[in-house]
Amino acid sequence: MKLTFPRDIPRRAALVVVALALIAGVVAGREEPSADTQAGRTGESASVPATNANGPASQATLPDLDLDKLARTNKNTKIANLFAPKVATLAPPPVNVEIAPSPPPPPPAPTTPPLPFRYFGKLVDGDRTVVFLWKNSDGYSVAAGDTVDGSYRIESITDSSVNFIYLPLGSKQTLPIANLD
Repeated sequence: MKLTFPRDIPRRAALVVVALALIAGVVAGREEPSADTQAGRTGESASVPATNANGPASQATLPDLDLDKLARTNKNTKIANLFAPKVATLAPPPVNVEIAPSPPPPPPAPTTPPLPFRYFGKLVDGDRTVVFLWKNSDGYSVAAGDTVDGSYRIESITDSSVNFIYLPLGSKQTLPIANLD
């Protein structure tokens, strides 16, 4: 009978696998001698079942079954019981601790911008004083109580300064003027 293998498996590889299986069977079949077989080697007589013409020996002549052999484990290595029930130990689910984010810092208090005006000159007409101001390329002539650019009101005009009120914040600002007298 000729053995045929599929073309995927070489014959040598199949022979190696078969040889390894046979070696594993022989090695696994070896057992340490039990107390009964050691007693037989030392010269003590062990009861051997006798056979009669009708078949195996009767029940009375059979040796006792050694239950310790069934529960015996290999003394050299610890083998885990592969069929023991396994209980999965699950870690408790992580606790979600919600940390409230700190509130954002309050916005900085609005500050009054620097005065955008430059003093250009003044005109005194009796009890009325008019000041000429310059902002970028625009010129203004204002008196006390007038509003400039919609955000500055002239509070008062003195010989040494022009006093403004920044309307969005209500803050006071002063523009010093030079006295040319």
